[in-house]
Amino acid sequence: MKKLLLASAILSLSHAALADRTAIGDDGREIRLKENGSWEYISNDRFATSEDGTRVRLKDDGSWEFIGNAPMQTEEQVRTENLDLTLDRVITEYIKEKSGPKNYQYKSQTVFYLDLDVSSYGAEVQSKLNQFDLIKAVDDKNTEYPVIAVTPSATVFKSGQKYKLAIRVDGSPAGSIVWGTRKLYLKFDPAVFGNGSELSFMIRTNEIKKAQVKKLPK
Repeated sequence: MKKLLLASAILSLSHAALADRTAIGDDGREIRLKENGSWEYISNDRFATSEDGTRVRLKDDGSWEFIGNAPMQTEEQVRTENLDLTLDRVITEYIKEKSGPKNYQYKSQTVFYLDLDVSSYGAEVQSKLNQFDLIKAVDDKNTEYPVIAVTPSATVFKSGQKYKLAIRVDGSPAGSIVWGTRKLYLKFDPAVFGNGSELSFMIRTNEIKKAQVKKLPK
């Protein structure tokens, strides 16, 4: 009985492995790979990626339609179907206050500067950047740095436009590398831009710039 069940399971796996699959040919056309070893074109439509990373479907009738950017993600850049978000730089602003005859107290805030490019072929982007609990800054020691400000405060970003974002958080790990903190992450919940997945950026603490200021925003 056990041998019969095992044989049945193997047969089921074999059928699953041989199920029809979809592939994209080198010329951009969609292909169906059949389980019997044959194949056929699903359509004569082709796909192309423009120099700005936009993906389009080139239809057989001579028309085309936008289908989103070619997705990509690195430590400093994330491209989704409708936006391109790049981490430009991170700066720790700090003030030095005298707390005694020979003692000083330091207070700091860290600012993430990002470039936001909304695709000109898609719809405008509705964001929830004003909901700070959906944005998280955390280092590789799991220390969190609360978001205290986001600029601009707009929640709608128009297609074809470029924006400069600034995410300000309280504190900084830049001075604690001797304690083993080496990386700082900025993460956006999927609901922030409605793209269905978390957007994450990383910078090494020794790459964070420092700037002494006279006053920190409240």
